[in-house]
Amino acid sequence: MTFNDFQHFISELSQVPIKSIHSDASFRDDLGIDSLQMVNLIVRLTDRFGVDISKIGTMEDIDTVGKMYVYLAGDK
Repeated sequence: MTFNDFQHFISELSQVPIKSIHSDASFRDDLGIDSLQMVNLIVRLTDRFGVDISKIGTMEDIDTVGKMYVYLAGDK
């Protein structure tokens, strides 16, 4: 999964413009994604990209787009 794929997926699911989705963007503060949407996003990412959500320690580990990408892409 490339970062570009990741950005597009978040944009499709959340209806947030792709230009707003960058590494430092906070899901909650910048993108307006609430906790229920985060759960849905994580579940859908698992299904679509075959990622392992057990890699995530806490929600702080994935509070920005870049942090979540690192965890789910296996770069950590």
